[in-house]
Amino acid sequence: MKILIGTPINQLKDYALPKWLENVSRLEYPADLLLVDNSPGLDYVAKVKAYCQKYGITNFRIEHFEIKQPHLDSHKLRSLNVEVAQEVIRRDALKQNYDAWFSWECDQIIPPDALNQLVGLMNTGHYLMVVANSWARTIPDEFNTNMGVTLISKQALNQSWFLPNQDGDTSLDLSASYNVDETMFKKRLLQSGGNYVEVYGVIKPIYHLDKS
Repeated sequence: MKILIGTPINQLKDYALPKWLENVSRLEYPADLLLVDNSPGLDYVAKVKAYCQKYGITNFRIEHFEIKQPHLDSHKLRSLNVEVAQEVIRRDALKQNYDAWFSWECDQIIPPDALNQLVGLMNTGHYLMVVANSWARTIPDEFNTNMGVTLISKQALNQSWFLPNQDGDTSLDLSASYNVDETMFKKRLLQSGGNYVEVYGVIKPIYHLDKS
């Protein structure tokens, strides 16, 4: 499978990104890397390019965007940035004709063979999406239900999207209506006739990096 690792990044996650990129460099399954940065200005893009050079990552691209939504509070703005970045990655994966997008958050460390396992699960079960999660970072007895380690097929990317509408218009004032919920991608996939599976403890260990 031709796979794109696609990940939203921001300078606020700089505490994790060097370790994560080192982890990317050790991944056994060959894949391209697309990083979508939503930091203010372009300084962080240059810093990330230096990280990639340090860890010998050459098959990467970095896209940058900034959203002007003055009425959004900081939490909603951060969440909107992530959703827009995910939509940018989804469209890029389709445009570049990738077989799947590996959605992998930049603060999660996984085993080098993790992507091999996800590809095997997707092919064996004929799933359009495989969501591999672990326990929540801050609540040890609670499942983490996000899509931080998820393999999403081309068919699923064609059938579902991340923003409130398929057009992905971020010029509108979303302060009153925008509600971040990654489960909407899953719901749209099911509504379109697709399928997915969520597995826990199959990819292990998954370490969530935090500020030291």
